[in-house]
Amino acid sequence: MKSILFYWSKGSGMRVKILNVIDKCSKGKQPCFLNQIAKKLGVSHVAIKKHVDLLLEEGYINELNPGGKPVYLELSESGKSVLAEFRK
Repeated sequence: MKSILFYWSKGSGMRVKILNVIDKCSKGKQPCFLNQIAKKLGVSHVAIKKHVDLLLEEGYINELNPGGKPVYLELSESGKSVLAEFRK
């Protein structure tokens, strides 16, 4: 399941890191939201939002509570597949 978002585009490494943070939150049964991801990765909220918006649009992550404050995120099946590919 090769995707330009994770292999050939600028920011691909950051997108994989974002998926990893969301995955760790899910495994720890903790909520995961934008500011939390930004803090864990040491980058701005704005930088993470651009990547998260793209990942949502492409179906790699889902919103658990659309329109909520904050919006909680989880990996979709596609997102889990990408992470599995990078863990090989």
